[in-house]
Amino acid sequence: MKLSLCIVNSASEDSSGADDNGNSTTDYPSHRTSTERITAILREELEILYPPSKLYEYAEISLTFTTPEGIRELNREYRGVDEATDVLSFPLLEDEAVEVPELPVLALGDIVICPEETERLHPELTRDDAIILMIAHSFLHLLGYDHDTDEKQAAMWELQDKIAAKIHGRTE
Repeated sequence: MKLSLCIVNSASEDSSGADDNGNSTTDYPSHRTSTERITAILREELEILYPPSKLYEYAEISLTFTTPEGIRELNREYRGVDEATDVLSFPLLEDEAVEVPELPVLALGDIVICPEETERLHPELTRDDAIILMIAHSFLHLLGYDHDTDEKQAAMWELQDKIAAKIHGRTE
């Protein structure tokens, strides 16, 4: 299965997000961590954490970087919270297990990250580290993970830290 990570950078004046070959042209995360590496790790984790994904030829995630004003508007519209936040997830998976895919593409959903809010809310991390942590965190939300109880939070935090470490090339 191939995973497509479609990145849009609406946080800058050049919001095209890709060059003529479809490669990311965003500054998030920095060029130290390639989009290809992030995509490969997420694909690997997708197949482990959501086995029905193996039934699909392609999977896709939309990743958008936006401004504090942009994420505040989305937070207000979709969560009823009138403030900026670091990340929002919009999962498309349903709770039911997938038996036979209707389409060859498994649309997982959308991740929206505000780099400025990520830096503000996670001052102990570098910008890259915080953004990668938010990608891992939101990816898990797209797969149905949540942190609404202590037990669920502990399990989700462990997985997100593992995924972020893999993206950084760190072994456990």
